[in-house]
Amino acid sequence: MFTGALSYPKPFLFGQAWFVFPGFIIAFTFMGLNYLFAPAIFPKTAISTESTSSGSLSLFVENLLFFMMVYLLSGFGNQEPVLLSVIFYASFLARWFFTYERAFIMLFAIVLGIGGMFVEGAMTQFDLVHYREPEIFGVPYWLVGVYMHGALALREGMRYFVYRKG
Repeated sequence: MFTGALSYPKPFLFGQAWFVFPGFIIAFTFMGLNYLFAPAIFPKTAISTESTSSGSLSLFVENLLFFMMVYLLSGFGNQEPVLLSVIFYASFLARWFFTYERAFIMLFAIVLGIGGMFVEGAMTQFDLVHYREPEIFGVPYWLVGVYMHGALALREGMRYFVYRKG
């Protein structure tokens, strides 16, 4: 918002709309619930044994920091949407290539990316938010990449907080 990537027609506090903070809580809850149900819904070929096992704090922090860097870059790099898209999708594919249970996380990342784009696009249609580069359904192409990186952070967060043993 401070960098002009997006704006709210009716700002409430510091240029943010009143629903932004509650919206993040609702979004995180919804994404976590989707993660819980994904193994039962995805095809059996998308093995999720390790993705639903106990995780470590170090992996959670590493993935959270990477997601935070992507999120910050989306603000500061939004004036170059093509370059931002290349960075987000290429870095996701590199991380995906070296991770475990690739079919599961790719399916989950795609679901999160499309779902996030749809929800934020719907918000633009209801005039709740405006993006600088409304390239598809009112949102920029790079937004899906942010959500895809979020899938990796969410997996490690679920492993550490939800699936943790003892």
